[in-house]
Formats: sequence, structure tokens, C-alpha cells
Amino acid sequence: MIDFRYHLVSIIAIFLALAVGLVVGATALAPKTEIILRKAQTELSKNNANLTKDKQALTNQVSADQSFATASASRLLSGLLKGEKVVLVVAPGADGSVTTGVTAALRQAGAGITGTVNLSSNFLDTSGQNEATLTELAQSLAVKAGVTLPTRSASAVGGQQDAAQVLAATLLNPLGAAASGGNTQAILSAFSNFLSLASGTTLAPAQLAVLVTPGGTAPQPGSEVLVALALALRNAGSGTVMAGAVSSIGSGSVISAEDSAGQVSTVDNADTETGQIITVQALRLLLDGKAPKQYGIGPQSAPSPAPTPSPTASPSTSASTGGHK
Repeated sequence: MIDFRYHLVSIIAIFLALAVGLVVGATALAPKTEIILRKAQTELSKNNANLTKDKQALTNQVSADQSFATASASRLLSGLLKGEKVVLVVAPGADGSVTTGVTAALRQAGAGITGTVNLSSNFLDTSGQNEATLTELAQSLAVKAGVTLPTRSASAVGGQQDAAQVLAATLLNPLGAAASGGNTQAILSAFSNFLSLASGTTLAPAQLAVLVTPGGTAPQPGSEVLVALALALRNAGSGTVMAGAVSSIGSGSVISAEDSAGQVSTVDNADTETGQIITVQALRLLLDGKAPKQYGIGPQSAPSPAPTPSPTASPSTSASTGGHK
């Protein structure tokens, strides 16, 4: 019978053989392994240097493009929305540079800003109690706003849909008339738990709207609610654009959800000078009866609105007028 000491010696011999094999193998392979690793390190360092160089070149290009946009803004925007009234509706957590930049671009285009409406996080709350509260509130204010609401929406955000219709009718009117009932201030005051008005808001009826999306990386809360609000604003006015910052786009973002719905134009780089100019141009195109489109840097977005070709004089016309002098 084999005793325990025999098993112990056998086990020790096995581990000793493994240890010797590892030492011998490592010693034999060390030079080749070192050469391979050094080559890989050199290649990675080279690739990293090239990527760093490319990144700096792209950064410089973007900076130059934005400087060009800033310098060209007066030519690109002047008179584009002269006499038009625009309201800004800002979602909770929105990037401040979008709101201030778009506001400046609108004014440069000759538009009048009737005010900025800041939504609170309560407006995005889809809990049952909040839905019921918004539905009841919207139903009680519908007559003053001049809208007819369905008896009961089957949507999970039915309360926000009802409230959105009332708010849109209060803030927007293509003909510039006051909301039915003439009590815009009372309607907005009734929604004080769900929104606030920025200083300087005149509450005059607007024809156009810009809906500024939440900031931060995607996914973002309230996508379904804000898409419903975008639809209500579109139906109540002459044109609506949803605008957001580059850092907030991507799968699950509010702009991505709206792009899938295709109800209003979107601009996903409105925190840049270029995007702010495009936001104004997109409003102009909607006023001119063009269909909503996606603009910005996203995979499915156009980099900018297509320019309208200038009419060219025919040869006979040029001849009759003597041509350019």
C-alpha cells in the first residue's frame, strides 16, 4: 500500500518540474518576446503620435470654422427673421451656451424675442399623480387658451400632451393675436409649479419657437415629454426648431427621439456659432414652407441648410442692360 509520503513526494516533484520548465522556457523565449514587445511599443507610440497630430489639426480646423462663422454672422443672418416673433422654451438642465447663443443669433437676424420659458423637472415627471395633476390643470385652462383637449389621452404622457397644447396655444399664434380669453399671464401663472419665466419676458404672442433640449450626455430624461411638446409647438405656430449641444447628442438623446419622430427641425450643435446660425436659417426655411430637417454633426444630419441658388441673368438680359460694370 502506497503511503502518504509517496504522494507528497510525487506532488512536490510535479511542481518542481513545472517550475524548472517555466524558468527554462522564459529564458529561451525572453529575447524573442522582448523584440516583439519593443516593436509593438514602437508601433503604438507612432500611431499615438499620428492620432494626436490629427486631433490637433481637427481642433484647429473647428476653431477656424467657428471664427469664420462668427465673422460671417452679420452677412448670413441680417434681416433673415426681420419682424418675426420668437419664444424660447428651455428644458431643465439645458446648456446655457445654447440659449444665450441662439438668442443672440435671433436678434442679429432681426427677430423679436417674446421671452424665455424655463421648464422645471416637474414637467418631465411621468408619475401617475403628476400626469393627473397636469391633465386636470390643462382641462381647466383649455378654454382660456382656445384649445379643445381630448377627454382622456391613452398616452403614458397624456398629462404633458394636454399641458403642451395649452402652453403652445398661449405662447404662439401665427397671426400675432392674443390667446383666446386674453389672460396669458393667468395661464402661465397656473403652471408656476412646472415652469418659470426668465426676466425680460414680455409674453407677447410669437410665431416661431426654439425648444432647447437638456444638456449632459445621452440618454436624457423626458425625451417622450419633450417630443410631445415639440409637436404641440409646431401645430400652434409657424415653425419650431429643437436645438441642443454637441455633448448631449447620441443614442437615447432628446434630439435623437425627435429625429425619429420627424416633427420639427433639429440642430444638434447649437452650442457653436455655426449651429446657432443654422438654427435661425432652419426657422426661416420653415417659415418658407419647407419640410423639417435634421442639421448638425450627427450621422443622419445635414451640415447646414442647402443654400438657395441666386437667379442668374440670361445672356439676352445681360446684353440689354449692358452687363456688369
